[in-house]
Amino acid sequence: MELLKKIQSEIDKYSDDIEENLSLSEITIRNGLNSYRYGSSSFLSDLFDPVEMTNETVFYDLGSGYGNIILYGAVKFPYAKFKGIEILKERNDVCVDLIEKEKLTNVIAVCDDILKTDISDGTIFYLYNPLFDFQYAELLNTLYKISLSKPIIVIAESRCLFFDEAVWLEQYHHKDIDVIRKIKYYRSK
Repeated sequence: MELLKKIQSEIDKYSDDIEENLSLSEITIRNGLNSYRYGSSSFLSDLFDPVEMTNETVFYDLGSGYGNIILYGAVKFPYAKFKGIEILKERNDVCVDLIEKEKLTNVIAVCDDILKTDISDGTIFYLYNPLFDFQYAELLNTLYKISLSKPIIVIAESRCLFFDEAVWLEQYHHKDIDVIRKIKYYRSK
């Protein structure tokens, strides 16, 4: 799709310069102790294959960076809702600008801490390693509480071990990307 190529080109245009100029000490002082790593799935079409997208879907990208996942999803699945949460304003602003520029109405990007944001309306949650190890317990507790009122899906890319160990989740699909990286899909029991 031409629009998806255009969006990716815009993201690429800004991301290299922004990442090069970020100061870990400055953003840590501003936002506290968080993981500020940047990475995004490069397997966008494969990422969505094992999940059913409907008009009831509220898809969260927790640690959405420049919005690659949610922008792709919003264009590909205009009947579903997409929400990205990114702690760094510099990254989030690029996504917000693209949403406005392309007049996408089924996607929003929020600049906030994923552990402090209300995500209770979500049905699918995607993570590309946005946290330090000690922070996953808090996120899993939040997701568990959401799963008590409705079925949810969690898509983890890279740091899957925390979700593998959650007794309230069952893995239903996985994709080996390379020797180290994997995408695993879990659903609440």
